[in-house]
Amino acid sequence: MKLPGFLRGMPQVAWQEFLVNLKSVRLIIMGLLSALLIVGGAYGFTTLFSSGGGFGGLPPVVAWGHQAYASNGSHVAVVWVSDPYGAPVAGRSVEFTNRSPTGGEVALGTVPTDANGFARLDVGNSDYVSATVRAGTFTVGTGVVFYPPFVNFTTASLQGDFKRHGRSDGLALHVMDLRGNPAAANVSVNGTLTGSVNGYGYLLVDLPVEQSNVTVEVAGEAETFPTYVPGDSNGAPFTSGPDFVLVVIASLSFLVISIFAIVLSFDAVSKERVQGTMDLLLSRPTSRTGILLGKFLGAFGAVALPVTLVNLAGVGVITAVSGKGPTGSFAAAFVGVSLLLIAFYVLMQLIFSTFAKTSGTAVLFGVLVWLLFNILYTIVVAVVAGAVFYYDAAGYFRFTQVAGLGNPTSICSMLVSLAAPASLQGISGTSLEPAIPGAAAVVWFVGLLALALWTFHRKAGE
Repeated sequence: MKLPGFLRGMPQVAWQEFLVNLKSVRLIIMGLLSALLIVGGAYGFTTLFSSGGGFGGLPPVVAWGHQAYASNGSHVAVVWVSDPYGAPVAGRSVEFTNRSPTGGEVALGTVPTDANGFARLDVGNSDYVSATVRAGTFTVGTGVVFYPPFVNFTTASLQGDFKRHGRSDGLALHVMDLRGNPAAANVSVNGTLTGSVNGYGYLLVDLPVEQSNVTVEVAGEAETFPTYVPGDSNGAPFTSGPDFVLVVIASLSFLVISIFAIVLSFDAVSKERVQGTMDLLLSRPTSRTGILLGKFLGAFGAVALPVTLVNLAGVGVITAVSGKGPTGSFAAAFVGVSLLLIAFYVLMQLIFSTFAKTSGTAVLFGVLVWLLFNILYTIVVAVVAGAVFYYDAAGYFRFTQVAGLGNPTSICSMLVSLAAPASLQGISGTSLEPAIPGAAAVVWFVGLLALALWTFHRKAGE
């Protein structure tokens, strides 16, 4: 099919621009950087918010404290140091302190953990002992209270999200006898035998949702205690798991995407002028509109291809790590709006590249526009709103909501927020009706495209 005259040369220019960018070192560097930030961020944030780190999650090191007694009746404080999943940590110094209300705070000694992660110290007649251990920059503590035992063993426990799926339905148990050795214990949940502790005295069991009773049995003696696992909740945003992580990743991705688009397209036009090839390009059977649209499509495609692959990889990592993918429509909106953001910044850079006489000036324009829309714009809006609506709280609120329509990055964030699940609307939503940011996106795209065409028609031949 033959294109209209005003589009002459567009496919050829687009393909050439795409190939040149695809082979450029800039694309390789930005692609690797984007993959590192987005895919790495997807893994890190999924682990943090959905797999036990951060909010109420698992500590990197656990100190399990137990009371024990020497043959002469002296008190022995026993601490087993491990990771949450029961791997012992050897060679860590455990500091024991007497914290008896009557005896005051007195250092009792420091003992390194042995090859099996145990540290034991005879504390005499001390009844209240604290123990702290440092692993890297993390310090963990536990208390050992010498109370009259009801059974001939002691149990320490840790409940959390061991399966990394956003629910605290795992219970780690550590069982010791009163001589300070790992006990041979069987564990039951609601009367059903779940398993036996290992040689270190450790066992990880699964808990059902809601109330349950856990029973630890050693040599015919048993101890039962209640546990509770809350069901699904729409309260805290991080309980939404993969969708919440995608909200965080979208914010990070938009910053990277805008830089990516600027880096690849900042000299799309200026380089032709610097290299002296613009006159040659204009002398061919091509129209100025076709050249500009070709430049746009080529640069857009060169950025969109790696960005889309990286974003899809990020969604895949979230799914793989959490075991549950983000909502399909939300993930699709994230990928689609990312393409819109690329289009915005490529068009803006084409405008500045047409004005710029050198590549250095073009990249300076790119840096300034990125700073404006990703950092300075929010500050300017806050200052203006505070000055104009100082005595009008309602006016301040309405102005700050509408002011986001003047920023293409904010518009894209609004569009992604509108596609987010209802449970996340409170942290990522907008008070505007969906049609408003949608219409603003159309106005921005059409306006930038028209301005880019007008600028190129005026400046290209100079």
